[in-house]
Amino acid sequence: MKKTLLAASHWRQLLSGGLLMLLFAGSFQLALETGPKTKQELVRESREEEEEEDEAEDGDRVFADRPDLALEQEAALTRDPATGTVPRERLTAAAAFNQTALTSQALQRPTSGNLAGATWVERGPSNVAGRILGLLVDPADATGSTIWAGSAGGGLWKGTNAKSPSVQWRNVNASLTNLAVTTVAAVPGSSPEVLYCGTGEGYFNVDAIQGAGIWKSTDGGATWARLASTNNANFYFVQKIAVQPTTGEVYAATRNGLWRSQNAGSTWSLVLSGTATRVADVEIGADNTVYAALGIFNTDGIYRSTTGNSGSWTKLNTLAGSGLPTTGYQRIELACAPSDANRLYAVFQTTTTNSLLNIYRSTDKGNTWVVMGRPGGSTTDYTNGQAWYNLAISVSPSDPNAVYLGGLDLWFTSDAGNATPGNIAWDQESVWNAGVSSSYYVHADHHAIAFVPTATAPANQAYFGSDGGVAYSADASTSNATEPTFSQRNNGLNVTQFYALAMHPTNFNYFLAGAQDNGTQKFTTAGLGTTTMATSGDGGFCAIDQTNANAQFTSYVYNQYRRSTNGGASFTNFNISASIGSFINPWEYDSQADVLYACHNADFYLAWTNPLTATSVAAATTLTPGLGTGAGKVTHITVSPLTANRIYVGTNAGKLLRVDNANTATPAVTTLRTGTAGTSVSCVAVDPTNEKHLLLTYSNYGTVSVYETTNADAASPTWTSVENLLPDMPVRWALFDPTNTTRALLATEMGVYTTEQLSGSATVWTPASNGLVNTRVDMLRYRPGDKLVGAATHGRGLFTSNVLDPAAPLPVTLLRFTGSRTPEGIELGWQTASELKSSYFDIERAIDAVNYQPLGRVAAAGTSTSRHIYSYLDAKVEAGRPYYYRLRQVDLDGTSAYSPVVVVAVPAGGTAPALLTSVFPNPFSSELTVALGQDLTEAITISLADAAGRRVFSTTQRPAARQLTVRIPASLVPGSYVLTASSGGQRSSQRVEKR
Repeated sequence: MKKTLLAASHWRQLLSGGLLMLLFAGSFQLALETGPKTKQELVRESREEEEEEDEAEDGDRVFADRPDLALEQEAALTRDPATGTVPRERLTAAAAFNQTALTSQALQRPTSGNLAGATWVERGPSNVAGRILGLLVDPADATGSTIWAGSAGGGLWKGTNAKSPSVQWRNVNASLTNLAVTTVAAVPGSSPEVLYCGTGEGYFNVDAIQGAGIWKSTDGGATWARLASTNNANFYFVQKIAVQPTTGEVYAATRNGLWRSQNAGSTWSLVLSGTATRVADVEIGADNTVYAALGIFNTDGIYRSTTGNSGSWTKLNTLAGSGLPTTGYQRIELACAPSDANRLYAVFQTTTTNSLLNIYRSTDKGNTWVVMGRPGGSTTDYTNGQAWYNLAISVSPSDPNAVYLGGLDLWFTSDAGNATPGNIAWDQESVWNAGVSSSYYVHADHHAIAFVPTATAPANQAYFGSDGGVAYSADASTSNATEPTFSQRNNGLNVTQFYALAMHPTNFNYFLAGAQDNGTQKFTTAGLGTTTMATSGDGGFCAIDQTNANAQFTSYVYNQYRRSTNGGASFTNFNISASIGSFINPWEYDSQADVLYACHNADFYLAWTNPLTATSVAAATTLTPGLGTGAGKVTHITVSPLTANRIYVGTNAGKLLRVDNANTATPAVTTLRTGTAGTSVSCVAVDPTNEKHLLLTYSNYGTVSVYETTNADAASPTWTSVENLLPDMPVRWALFDPTNTTRALLATEMGVYTTEQLSGSATVWTPASNGLVNTRVDMLRYRPGDKLVGAATHGRGLFTSNVLDPAAPLPVTLLRFTGSRTPEGIELGWQTASELKSSYFDIERAIDAVNYQPLGRVAAAGTSTSRHIYSYLDAKVEAGRPYYYRLRQVDLDGTSAYSPVVVVAVPAGGTAPALLTSVFPNPFSSELTVALGQDLTEAITISLADAAGRRVFSTTQRPAARQLTVRIPASLVPGSYVLTASSGGQRSSQRVEKR
């Protein structure tokens, strides 16, 4: 909830050195609901939370007051040591490298087991989203059901059927998936529709992601291309794009001035650069007058022009009697009333505390202004001291007096035109700590508000973009007496920014993943699914004891940990330090010795030696052994897989250290490598069969990023660069293939890269070809139990792959493989999207997850680009045990590969009557009748999934009989779907077709 920015003295120094890539330093938590509460109670609690934030510690949350520490962490990880800058523009070359490599791969037949051919499966979360910076209600959809959303790290998304909980999201920007898309705009009346999106967060939040210009679509968003004219530093941070509706002129508010294109983006000219060059906002009035707000951590003002030409701008703050301040403010957000060309609103950030200065109203196109009443009263700051970060305002398209404000929460008034502006009453519409099930809940920290256009008041339909994704209200402009309700539109909008990942050793669908501003998420379902929040606040590194999975750890910022001893059911806080360490603190857990090792101050590390038995933080036994003068601050820790109480430590002094007897106060520290000054070690991978063999990575631009040694035990190990032609970009993690350690995987700023042979300067790195290209990946983990690799991305959630199974991936494109209980036995079903020279599938079964026996064989399709559905019935099952199934797919040439494993448990009572007996009509048009095989006492959920396994519709009902009617939204496109019925732990599926 509380965000961190750079103090003025810090960011001015850093800007002079070109340091633009910064780190996020704040969090919020969702309060646990103990029972229904009124909105008034929730509002009161929310304000109490805000008042408590000035304290150093507040229960589960600790609010950082040292932004330089957060900055130090990320800067050291990524900056070019030669220039001190973070040159993200170099990622353009990485994207071109990826495209060339993938084009070459497409011309080759996939080789079984080849790492580059890995299929990465999106795991979600499907119900949690990250920071949304820009929203556009698509003007080509008169119903207002199509929206565009720009995310901080997950790119541009299109949502259809967005008024419904069954909204369908599609990630549409294929060129640079991890773009920070900040703004989306359409050319009014264009057909086919012309769209623009801008990139780069320009408000100096310390996790701000630099952009790479402006993208344009001329076919309604089906395809996008970057405007070559914006591939330069002038467009690295684009706050807002606005299109003049009569001329089609495009305006871009950037951190380097206000730019205009009069030829659809081919060329641009600088039309406004005042006292400050940083433009926070640009708006077009109802009469096409252009307004711009200048000043981001500097002071300038509001400008107006009727032509937009250079030299035609009037600074409104300095007009005689304007009523606007001329000092004491920085960022300004503007809003023009679409129904009244004279009505303007402006929200100002104060210089002194970064909170709200005032809200201003003009009724004469900005010539004069008055101060409006403040939401919550004169002593309340609805921005929570973050007006530099979460500041949004929007006016109803049909009523100039209906205004929304976004800060920590959402506020609304229908009385903005009150003749006595100080008496304007605001209603707090959303409550960030209400709990996600509350109709008042919307995630904290608002950045975008978009009304569905209408000329008829009230304009009740609106979308809201925050640090937690997209919310919708169908009664947004109701009076204060009848409060609006909100519902989330995040299903499938997977833009979660994960830092870290932990994998359960035996429960193969269980993961923990620490997320920026969204806590540590707990995954428990197969495939793309929903998650629950294990612990709140910012989620950092996490761990699950690999020998005792009941022991689980998550972390908040710095050395603050949460421990579970009951398998993740509940967690206890162990706030060892709220200031020592790094903001997202690197640490690792030794499952053999039960010791947690973490970053501490420079030249030291922390060893928590009783993390399983400590009953409170006061009882925690911690050591802070030294690493030696000049060792630097710890940036990475790896626990040795072969030597007890040995860890490998990387630092921001470019050093790799081996630490023996690491769990004692006097360890033995050996320097294995000293890298270039100013570089940071991001990972050291240890060969699980030979500890002399290490792979070392650095996360800085402008330096060799990957080294290998095969004599790590020598007095002076020999290190060889194995980077070769790998693009210049941060490398954040490394992983050996445990079955063949001449092969390896890298997690980078632009996806996962693999090599089939580590061979010094001849090493060839290839981007993984499916799912993760161009996406920032922070961590890779491997689980021996099912040979699964997990990838924690920073902007696209969690992905997994069975690429390190010796026989994986499948030579066919397998869309799904499922199993369910029926009265006849266990029904297995699978679907392929394409097959190449595929001969047959062998179905294999085990009762111990180890020893598989063949059950039967199903002929394959041979070579096909069409979808094929297969099934097999295992009729010989016994009650009271689980069954493990896998497919062995065999090619015409005899080569074979295995599918992921499916587990189906048969309860002691035996197989139950079928939950689902039939579905009709099939094909269907607008509704389906679902026939059940048993009487149900519990509710049943009926869902539809498309061919890619994405849920596109879901409804829950309590059936009164063995038949129920399900009405399907008309927006569901014709095609093939899998209908799944689930109730009381039972699950049945059937393929259906929509006409």
